[in-house]
Amino acid sequence: MTINIVISGDTLTGKTMVAIALAAKLKDRNNSVGYFKPVGTKSYEYSTSTEDVDEDAAIMKELLGLKHPLSSISPIVRTKSSFDELLHIGHENLLKKIKTCYTEISTNLDYVLIEGTKASWHLLHVDLSTPRIAKELNASVICLVNFPDIEAIDDVLLQIELFRHQGIEKVSIILNMVPPMLKRTVSEQIGPFLEKQGVGLVGVLYLHRELFSPTIREIQKALEGEMITGAEKMDILIEKFMVGSMAPENALKWFRRTSDKAVITSGDRSDICLAALETDTNLLILTGGMGPEIGTIARARELGVPIMMTAHDTYTTGQIVDNLIGTVTAENKEKLAIVEKIVGESLDMDKILS
Repeated sequence: MTINIVISGDTLTGKTMVAIALAAKLKDRNNSVGYFKPVGTKSYEYSTSTEDVDEDAAIMKELLGLKHPLSSISPIVRTKSSFDELLHIGHENLLKKIKTCYTEISTNLDYVLIEGTKASWHLLHVDLSTPRIAKELNASVICLVNFPDIEAIDDVLLQIELFRHQGIEKVSIILNMVPPMLKRTVSEQIGPFLEKQGVGLVGVLYLHRELFSPTIREIQKALEGEMITGAEKMDILIEKFMVGSMAPENALKWFRRTSDKAVITSGDRSDICLAALETDTNLLILTGGMGPEIGTIARARELGVPIMMTAHDTYTTGQIVDNLIGTVTAENKEKLAIVEKIVGESLDMDKILS
């Protein structure tokens, strides 16, 4: 009998990272493991003229060596062409497709890891939220919640309530991006509190730069960027991103607040570029397809700071790089090894499998 585990959480809570680490742990115990993402979002990088593909499904297919087609691993792929694209298909047809593909990919497997939508309440408009899918597939649930401070306990309880509303009692929690200073609070207060609520705390992921920070190489790929300087420093990690759109007299004060950062600004803002270079900046990202002035290039080379140019506007660039936090690609073997080690060590497998 196949055991189903739904991995749920909002955007950027590390669902795919946990799926990768959990799959590795299960395989270490000689289990066969599959992956299923009932509803994905079209990735223009992975999609073809004949097939819409979800990026996470494509990555997991390669990592796990899955034989089934992507159209079965992620049977419904949203294109976001309109808000009602799924309403036209209808709940019954969508659910039938999900169940048919799940049956196909789960045959002869010990475990299937089922990745939820971008947030657990997404697709309520067609009655296919993650709690509903978990109920239909008779799955236990691991829910990821970002936990930057203790107020996030309410986010944890909200997630639990959403699943219990569907009659799902077996809900476990993984806290993500937890500041190290909360370690004692989590172990001595948050964990016992959740146990009293009948919820198991099965993992805690503390902030770790190698886990959550993208490299310049990953940023360049996502932005389709061109390196102006610093092409030899593609493996540097970028911890934070700042947008430089302020008056030049305020720029230095603003940029000095953050280290190990990338500054995003228009290519024609040489004042902002030079201000950023006088602070602890690891990358300049110039937007709008406008290259830097000679003075900016000279100063960047002198300081050894890479400059990247992208055709995207500043707002779009900011959105793209924000979505890179905690991402994993099949090509980055070092990052995969880090994910399997750090995330894997954070998981309480005895609790998860009990």
